[in-house]
Amino acid sequence: MKQGDDIAGTQGEISVTTTLLRTISLVGLTLFLACLIRFVPFLSHGVQWIAGTNSWQALYTLLGIDTSLGREQLILIGIMLCCFLLALGIQMGLVYLVSRLKR
Repeated sequence: MKQGDDIAGTQGEISVTTTLLRTISLVGLTLFLACLIRFVPFLSHGVQWIAGTNSWQALYTLLGIDTSLGREQLILIGIMLCCFLLALGIQMGLVYLVSRLKR
C-alpha cells in the first residue's frame, strides 16, 4: 500500500504494521476516553447535562425514539462517536507531530 504526495513527486510508503498499530491505538484511545467519561464525575455530569438539553430532546423526537432503552442507546452512540472523533484528532495530531520531528 503506497500513499504519497503525487504533486511533489515524492512517495512515502506506509506499512501494514504501521496501519495496524494506528488502528489498535485509535480503538484503545477511544475506549480510554469512554472510560474517562464513566469514571470522572465532572465528565459524566457533562454528558447528563448534554442529554438533558432541548437539542438532544429534539433528536429523540426526530429519530422517533420513545423508549428509555432507545434513549440510553442514543446517548451511548453519542458518547462513542464523540470519543472516536476526539481520539482521531489526537492521533492525527500526534502523527503530524512525529512526522515534523522526523524531518
